[in-house]
Amino acid sequence: MLKQIMTPILLSFAIYLGHLGTVSAEPIPTWIYHQKSYPDGAGPFPAVIVLHSSGGMRATRHVLSKFVDSGFSVYFPDFFGRHGITSENRMETFSEYRESIEKELTEIVELMKKDPKVDKNNIFAVGYSNGGFWAGFLSGKALVNAGVSYYGVWKACSGSDCENEYPMEYFSENSSPMLALHGDSDSKQDVFDAESAWDEIRGVYKAKLESHIYKNAEHGWDLGHLPRWKDCCYNKEVTKDAYKRTIAFFKKHMK
Repeated sequence: MLKQIMTPILLSFAIYLGHLGTVSAEPIPTWIYHQKSYPDGAGPFPAVIVLHSSGGMRATRHVLSKFVDSGFSVYFPDFFGRHGITSENRMETFSEYRESIEKELTEIVELMKKDPKVDKNNIFAVGYSNGGFWAGFLSGKALVNAGVSYYGVWKACSGSDCENEYPMEYFSENSSPMLALHGDSDSKQDVFDAESAWDEIRGVYKAKLESHIYKNAEHGWDLGHLPRWKDCCYNKEVTKDAYKRTIAFFKKHMK
């Protein structure tokens, strides 16, 4: 009796599947969490991928509206969450999780290119501290038109004797242009280490890297919304000038 009942059910299910067509064997994309913002209008707009600092999305979210107001679509990925990275183990970003994050950010850029509100020929990157390292990756591998690093990570390891060939290894003659903005009083990423990295990128790897050093500027000069940073490091004039340079650099490299 059970066999007689099940047979027509299975047959009906098979017919239903047939109507669905061929099932794709391609893997379903699993993008890391990201937020999107757009200017008013249909677009497409030039776009920027904003890469957060070791303070996570909360510390960097304040810049998103500026880029939208300047006419950019904005993608804001969380490259910490999936890997359980926090400010405490942030240096693992550049070692244990480096290759995974490379893949995940590449997937986000590919997703941006498919967005009808994004001009796929004009995608840029800007990174803050930790995110500056990843702006270097995207620019170095020519995955974006150009990239900007704010007080970025140019020495991606701890200790005077440590060695990490990245982000320098990302760069080549085929890299997209990069702008590095740094303070001469940066207590997190010493300007001497930054300049050494820049010299290597320009000299050894022959990449197109511009730099500007701000006098008496600390790490996190734009973090006036965070009490810890407002008292020690916030610099209104540097923040204003850095943003002006960023937009000008992006416009210079638009197609």
